Amino acid sequence: MKIRILASGEIRHIDNSTGTALVSAGLAESLSADESTRKLPKYQPTLITEPEWEVITTGVTKQELVIRMTILGGVYHYSGAPETANRKISWDGGFRYANKFGREIPKPILEQYKRQYKDSPNLRGPEGNGEPGAGACPENVAMAIEKDMRDNKGR
Repeated sequence: MKIRILASGEIRHIDNSTGTALVSAGLAESLSADESTRKLPKYQPTLITEPEWEVITTGVTKQELVIRMTILGGVYHYSGAPETANRKISWDGGFRYANKFGREIPKPILEQYKRQYKDSPNLRGPEGNGEPGAGACPENVAMAIEKDMRDNKGR
């Protein structure tokens, strides 16, 4: 135990029973352990990082309207239909958002996106222009066709 003797101001490390007796008699005061001797760092709560949201146009060959989320140096875009922007895919015990952000898009940002999406059909991405499956992976399409064929074979 670390104590300071009140009469002399001397700081000493002594056994707990003696230190407790001196402190209770009013002859010394207990001091906390020296911070430099700790083996683990003191716990400090982590600050929650909030993403930055904006509605912008982006693209090299064709400009597209997108919702951009920037968080911890990562930049993520959503360019689909506003109706499906906050769609959830659910299963027993959980869900996820289908918008690739992993979270709900804030209402003001989504309202701004809906307005601009409605007013600017030329800035919509391929799926927004009514081209079904424009963003679909060819392997997934082939597997879906094969699955349908197998499912319908027994009928």
